[in-house]
Amino acid sequence: MPLTRKIIIFILRRLAPCSFRKILGIAFVVMMVLPMALMTFITSQWYEQVMIKVVFERNMYWAEHLAANIDQVFANKIKTLEHLAASQDIKSMDKKRLTPLLEDLVTQYPEVQLAVVADTAGNQVSRSDGQPLDTSINYTSSQYYRSTLNTGTYAISDVLTTKSTGKLGVVIAEPIKTGDGILRGVLLININLDTLTAKLNQAKIGDAGYVYVVNQEGTILIHLDPSLVTTATDASHQTPVKASAKSEFGTMEYEYNNQKNVAGYSYVPTTKWRVIVQQPVIDTMFDITKTRTTGFVAMLLAGVVAVLLGIALADAMSKPLMKISAATNRLAQGDMRITLDIFALSEIGRLAANFNNMAAQIRKRDAELRESEQQYRSLVNNVSIGIYRRGNNSDEPLLQINPALAKILGYESADEIASTSLSKLRQQHEISVKQKEINGAIKSIEIALKKKDGTPIWCSITDTGQYDENGEVKWFDGVVEDITERKHAEKALRHSHEELEKRVEERTHELVLLNKELEKLSLSDGLTGIANRRYFDDILALEWQRANRQHLKLGLIMLDIDYFKIYNDTYGHLSGDECLKLVAAVLKPLTKRPYDLAARFGGEEFAIILPCTNEQGVFSVAERLRLNVENLAIKHEESLVSDFVTISVGGAAIIPSLDKEPQSLIAAADKALYRAKQQGRNQTVIADSD
Repeated sequence: MPLTRKIIIFILRRLAPCSFRKILGIAFVVMMVLPMALMTFITSQWYEQVMIKVVFERNMYWAEHLAANIDQVFANKIKTLEHLAASQDIKSMDKKRLTPLLEDLVTQYPEVQLAVVADTAGNQVSRSDGQPLDTSINYTSSQYYRSTLNTGTYAISDVLTTKSTGKLGVVIAEPIKTGDGILRGVLLININLDTLTAKLNQAKIGDAGYVYVVNQEGTILIHLDPSLVTTATDASHQTPVKASAKSEFGTMEYEYNNQKNVAGYSYVPTTKWRVIVQQPVIDTMFDITKTRTTGFVAMLLAGVVAVLLGIALADAMSKPLMKISAATNRLAQGDMRITLDIFALSEIGRLAANFNNMAAQIRKRDAELRESEQQYRSLVNNVSIGIYRRGNNSDEPLLQINPALAKILGYESADEIASTSLSKLRQQHEISVKQKEINGAIKSIEIALKKKDGTPIWCSITDTGQYDENGEVKWFDGVVEDITERKHAEKALRHSHEELEKRVEERTHELVLLNKELEKLSLSDGLTGIANRRYFDDILALEWQRANRQHLKLGLIMLDIDYFKIYNDTYGHLSGDECLKLVAAVLKPLTKRPYDLAARFGGEEFAIILPCTNEQGVFSVAERLRLNVENLAIKHEESLVSDFVTISVGGAAIIPSLDKEPQSLIAAADKALYRAKQQGRNQTVIADSD
């Protein structure tokens, strides 16, 4: 429900006990006072925003204006010092020639307290005030003096108490150089701090606003409070000082000592100082408060007039409306014959005429409703499908049923089950319940009910909820249909389907077993029972890829029965086949790991794949294999190396890479096998690692 509608409903409910006259009076007051109050509020807010904007702009103006004045003061002095330092009299470092120039400089610029020339050792050479040179003063301890000596350009100090005058001021130091750039000394002037303070005091910033100046580090240089200057108070933590360190100019609003302030700040390029103009917000709010007070008084007077006018209008309008209200109450109580006399041809008169028309329409609708209800009852009582109405809870008694439902459940009349709930008609042990919901309002279920004599009966029930304006369920209307025969047919069909699925599953299982047997035969060597060449190639390719991904070594053993052709010719092919089987049997125990594989490579040649195995591991397995075959003591009198069957073994282990193929591993192991044969057979040779 929208918020506005909720508010209106709440107000109407609160005003419900009030008289119509009182409600009209309140309405007139609200209609007159509310717009004026809203207009006063909007005007006040707009004026406040304008004033705050003006304050921001004014503070920004003063910050930029004062920063420009300070910059001009120092820029002019620096130019004057540059010009003076370039003169031959100054470069001479002769006191007699220096003193008149320094006196003229102080006379020309009253804000200059003192002008001094010092040599490169920091000692005074000449003073503008004619006083004797102070030998106790040495400028080398001053940062601005050292900066001028080091950089060869001007330097400006922070606010300090000068050694020569003992007063607060700012020192400008200008280097004195010869024509070839050699530093002869430093020209110093002391600008009176009062001169700079006077320039800042030009700003008019309300009753409580003020201006202060900080250096690059945030130390206060100029302030209304002299103690903050003399103690070099650190203000870097204050909000406007932080902001001025990030940008050269700007405005902001912030809170300090539980008081909101507005500030503007600007940068002084020559000195690298920052000028900050700040003012409490409350200092700017006097005009706003005055405007708000005036608006409130005007609104209060308008409210008094509205109350008096509302009471008068309410009296004039309430009397005929009360008559209409009384007639409405009689109509609501069932008096369909009530009519009103038509008042004057005004809105209230038309309201009375509309009431008479409404009463006539209600009488007509009442007659039509009675006829419709009679037709509905005739329809419900004569259909063959069961119909009921129940409450929100299925355990509550049925509110209404038709004769068809009583017949479906085996009752003589609807009155016999009028006090029975829908849940009591359900079977205690149901086989299944199918349920679906449509749009959250209509529920359709297939459920087992019991008849009067206890006989189970399958029914399809469609339950439709009827809701009030708040979305709460008032009741449920349901339709019941006997589906017992359909359920029996579905059960028989389901049984047939299950039998068919069972037979298909049995046949499928038999085919799976046959396929597994065929697959086993296709991957095994028919004579020896170990893997054949095809399976060997597939597994070698897979292990090659895996070893490449994991960057592990892959080992391979290739072996050949020594002089097997002579063995075949001597003992016959049946004995040769038996020999191959015995050798294959020796291979199996040496491939215990699940990923090891022994295979017949071809003829009397065999191979073993050994993943994750280096050269030492390959040699260990190969040598055990050779000894185990020799220990079989298979008679071979025609062999040139032994009286028994022996084997020659070649092995290799490499780390696969993308630029190599599995055949490179076979080639390496086969080459090692060839070397074993060349070296006399019945031995193991491992290929060198790359």
